[in-house]
Amino acid sequence: MMSRGMKRQGIVAAVLVFVWSIAMGFPARSPGLVQAAQTNSYSTFGTVSYDGGSCGRDETSGVVSAPGIKKILKVTNSEIYVVGCFLNFGGVVAADYVAKWDGTAWSGLGASGDINAIVHDATFYKGELHIAGEFSNAGGDVAADMVAKWNGSAWVGLPVTGGTNTSYGLGSPKDSSTDIAAALKVKENGAGTSDDILLVGGWFYYGINNGTPGFSIANTQNIATWDGTNWGSLDTDSDPYPGTMQTDYVVHDIEVIGSNTFISGYRNATFSSSNKTYLFHKFDGTNWSRPVTAVDGAYFGSGFGVYTMEVVGSNLLVGGTFTGLSGVANHLALYDTTAGTFSAYNSFAPAYGTGAVVRAISSGGSQTYIGGSFPGVTGTSGGVAVWSGSEWQGIGRNAPAVVNALQADLLYSFSNSRLMIGAAGVNIGGVSAADGYANLAIDSVSTLDVVSVDTGSISPSFSPGTNTYNVNIPNASASVTFTVMASSSGAAIKRTNSTGTLALSSDTETLNVAVGATESISFAVRSIDGTMTQTYTFSVTRAAGASSSSSSSSSSSSSSTSVAPSSSTTEAPAVTTPPTTAAPAGTNTSATSTVSNVVKHGATASKTTLLKLAKTTVPSGGKYALKIASTYAKVCKVSGTGVKTIKAGTCKVSITITPKGGRASTKSVTLKVT
Repeated sequence: MMSRGMKRQGIVAAVLVFVWSIAMGFPARSPGLVQAAQTNSYSTFGTVSYDGGSCGRDETSGVVSAPGIKKILKVTNSEIYVVGCFLNFGGVVAADYVAKWDGTAWSGLGASGDINAIVHDATFYKGELHIAGEFSNAGGDVAADMVAKWNGSAWVGLPVTGGTNTSYGLGSPKDSSTDIAAALKVKENGAGTSDDILLVGGWFYYGINNGTPGFSIANTQNIATWDGTNWGSLDTDSDPYPGTMQTDYVVHDIEVIGSNTFISGYRNATFSSSNKTYLFHKFDGTNWSRPVTAVDGAYFGSGFGVYTMEVVGSNLLVGGTFTGLSGVANHLALYDTTAGTFSAYNSFAPAYGTGAVVRAISSGGSQTYIGGSFPGVTGTSGGVAVWSGSEWQGIGRNAPAVVNALQADLLYSFSNSRLMIGAAGVNIGGVSAADGYANLAIDSVSTLDVVSVDTGSISPSFSPGTNTYNVNIPNASASVTFTVMASSSGAAIKRTNSTGTLALSSDTETLNVAVGATESISFAVRSIDGTMTQTYTFSVTRAAGASSSSSSSSSSSSSSTSVAPSSSTTEAPAVTTPPTTAAPAGTNTSATSTVSNVVKHGATASKTTLLKLAKTTVPSGGKYALKIASTYAKVCKVSGTGVKTIKAGTCKVSITITPKGGRASTKSVTLKVT
């Protein structure tokens, strides 16, 4: 639920955390400083808040982890629709499951209660808004089950004409109590709109009701057509799901490229190797085929499959919970419609979240935006990853962690562009009015606006136009903490030091410096539109003295509950141990190498840090796994691919490396939490 009451609880919690940090003796940083970026790239329409509605099949199958927007549909700058599983959107009583922005305010369509369950998708067909979902009798029309249209003043159904079946209301296309519609796509057949067809996908147990009790339209399980007057089938002699398959799969997305129609879906039951490949189908106008030859992957809840697709040129991007399609790709794959083959999309590799890992894709210009339930992708932080044309980047500070809907909106006002975001979270981008919905301005600003240190001094004084600096810290300071903020808050910042490069998910970064030593740290700022990058380098020197300290760098702990290798983490100092490597193929070893390392309470030891401490690596194609014995469960826990410390004490971590085609090798690392 994203109610105003929940938002107040979040504010109270933030204040308590701030007070607690002071009581514990941690450096107190003004909340105002955290929000001090020169320009906040995030905004919203009006004041957005909502209450949670039922998310239906998506919720029970684990596709979504929280209510909110499922689809953003822009018609003009003053006509934008959002649909999903929410009530009272924008505080409007009538805005249940569907809401409209008219350029000035949010409103509902019809009266409160007109739509009584989740709306999965929306599109304009022949000049009218059509929606698909799990609702019944929209606006009081007994034929408006699963699919309905807004005629400008009321909701009406897409009725089966000339029928006598009154099981779900005379004219209802529904033929089973469990039938739902989840995807809509307009298939253009000519230059005009008169012969365009609306494709409707979902879960239709027997098919679309033909108007006669106990009978349905042939070949309409899971996908059917509507021509504005009559229901029909896309293929007149076959279904994409033979036998009982149609009772398991929900068609969740539909795309059309030329004469080919593609459907993707998820299985709402335990899957097996015999039915995984049904997650993606192609119809060439005559025959159905399944281009995927093999599928690998884990699932969340009972759902598994492809949840979203996006046309990119003549090819197709598909995203979901899979870790391999035809032997390649990790949750995101590119399907070459000419060659009929899959490939990984620019080495996309997300950390796992809750629910569908990739659930939204939108392309705009040279950039591709990926949204879902992940705390980061290689080189990013947050639930939105952007392919800039040359690398993956995030969308800056305060980025939402769970994203359900994306819509790139290019040149909405002359040269201005923005990304519309539907996310599970309050105060998106630090905007207090953005609960569940925000706009991200896509600009080319790539400078830092604020840089400060908690000890020592920066020379020369920081200026956005100067890129190289020296920092001198006293002998008594074993580390220095930088506070860095981009001029445009949505710009991505990556820090580089002796431990490597990581994407920042917070405003602070700590660097440890040995007595008398000099360490270098740099911050690369990449503009939101991906066209500009500036790098700021700081050479930090600690005054010489009698005391000594380990030399290494660390970063502030991530606030995410799941931490990707690319997320900002607190990395512990490395120690000297004899070098070891993962076991070669065909061997079976279980070596224990106890390494003592101090980690601060509340910090996270990343995968990179743990492997460094264990003096081992993950060979190409190998697997990496962490385990913490129950004895240490109160001190630390596995968090993504790293270890999050919970309280002071000793934590023993078992790291298992399994080479491709080889036997596992286990190492043990001991972390002392202070």
